[in-house]
Amino acid sequence: MARIKFATGVFSLLALGVLGYAFYLQIILGPKYAERARSQHEEHIELLAKRGKIYDRNGVPLVTDEKAASVYVLPQYVEDIPKAVEILSAHNLGTPTRLERYLRTRKKFFWLARKLDYAKAYKLKEDLEEAQLINAINIEEEARRLYPWDEMTGSIVGFVGSEHTGLAGIEFSLDSLLAGSSGWAIYQKDALGRGHPSPALPVQDAENGCDVTLSIDMDIQAIAYEELKAACEKYQAKRGYCVVMHPQTGEVLALVDYPDFAPAHYSRYGKDTWKVGAVADEFEPGSVYKAVVAAMCLEDSLAVRDEWVPTGGGIVVQGRTISDIHGRDGYTFENVFVKSSNIGAAKLALRCGPTKFYEVSKLLGVGIPTGIRLPGEASGTIDNPSKMTELRLTNNAFGQGLSMSTLQLAAIYSCFASGGVYNAPRIIQRIDRDGRAVYKGKTRELRRVFSEETAMATCEILQGVVDDGTGKAARIKGIEVCGKTGTAQKPVAGIGYSSSLSVVSFVGFLPRQDARLLAVVVVDEPGLGRFAGEIAAPAFQRIMERTLRLPAYRDIRMNGFEKEQLASAEASDDA
Repeated sequence: MARIKFATGVFSLLALGVLGYAFYLQIILGPKYAERARSQHEEHIELLAKRGKIYDRNGVPLVTDEKAASVYVLPQYVEDIPKAVEILSAHNLGTPTRLERYLRTRKKFFWLARKLDYAKAYKLKEDLEEAQLINAINIEEEARRLYPWDEMTGSIVGFVGSEHTGLAGIEFSLDSLLAGSSGWAIYQKDALGRGHPSPALPVQDAENGCDVTLSIDMDIQAIAYEELKAACEKYQAKRGYCVVMHPQTGEVLALVDYPDFAPAHYSRYGKDTWKVGAVADEFEPGSVYKAVVAAMCLEDSLAVRDEWVPTGGGIVVQGRTISDIHGRDGYTFENVFVKSSNIGAAKLALRCGPTKFYEVSKLLGVGIPTGIRLPGEASGTIDNPSKMTELRLTNNAFGQGLSMSTLQLAAIYSCFASGGVYNAPRIIQRIDRDGRAVYKGKTRELRRVFSEETAMATCEILQGVVDDGTGKAARIKGIEVCGKTGTAQKPVAGIGYSSSLSVVSFVGFLPRQDARLLAVVVVDEPGLGRFAGEIAAPAFQRIMERTLRLPAYRDIRMNGFEKEQLASAEASDDA
């Protein structure tokens, strides 16, 4: 009897142990083993979103995608390394030595090649499947960015890196919109470890990126690039910038750096070329800033247009002499700007005073980024009134001692062309998600800087600069062109201003009444030539001449010819 009880107790303990272990396996460790089983039979697949495209204002693609594929390796599952090396090297994915080293030394997932030609990648996949290596070496479908305009739009559109993330230009500044968001799917694995979609398993669809339409007109962009390049090469310049705008709306029609880079091969270029130089690089504008002094004086009745401004041999300010290249006894107020007198501009700036000069300059955006949505935008610099000595004020009058970007200079002159209103420059025309607009750009009139009368009078003076002054090379037959030249010595740290290095510029718009085109041409450190009138003004003229032949702007030229013919007929009648 005792033996029976003992045996019963032992078996009871064993049964209890078995039940306890079963409980431990099923209840305690159950979720862990279930997850391990799922991982062996199911695969979590990332569903990549399609990156949005970038277009010009007329629907011309500036950035688009093509099908590509990338090769990844799970080296811990490569059983036949010699065979894998043979196949991969045959497809030009590396030398046998390099491939074998990777497969033997690396222990975790790695990308072997990215963004390969789609057809070639899938020929590789067929070879891997035949060799039963597809579970360890596989092909992932991806998209490869195409930049059809190369250097013509490089800095504007920017580029994406290997992970399809924007790293420069619009690709960077609007990356979150262009990229969209990835989804996921659970695939059922077969005996070879290949994933297959199953309607019974959950799926989260990817949300594709937005398409972006810029205000850029690719026809004008190409013209501006070609002419800026020609000017920089002819005069052996270090660098050049050009901005073309619609002054009434603030739309940027062209934004050019030269030299620029090809986005598809960005790694071949220095990082300094990746920025949007027309937006990010500052320079001292020189005499183009004199028009601001003219407008200040007219706005506050500090001068009248026909008054005489004596200049003589120069003006001494705080022990420094300000002089003109061509000495004269004086000029009328208008001719101070038409003939570009430093002495006259300095004297008139003293009438305005540092506070007025500073306040109006700030209203025109000096020292303030435009907010155009491009990376690295410069703000420009100007001394506040408490630090602005008389010498600095007079130097500022002819564009020394303050700085701005090419885009900021374009915005300043747009203020004159649009009747005294400062419109914010813009480059984003429209953003669409799945064909539906989620954003539409519109003109932003930020503030009135000058009265319409002052703006009109300033435009008449600027037309005089082109007709009879330093900007004659910018004239276009039959069209009233307004503009100003600028030749500025470059500052050298610790020395002052260079006697040999300069920045030359021309900014102009047309027609004078209801202007529709404005362009700034800046040429940095020309090795040949000296003045803006011989370097920048002719480049402006060629850009405008070619733009006026485009269908969208041909009416400006026709209207100009009609006015010229009418004026000629009236002159004949008078005779």
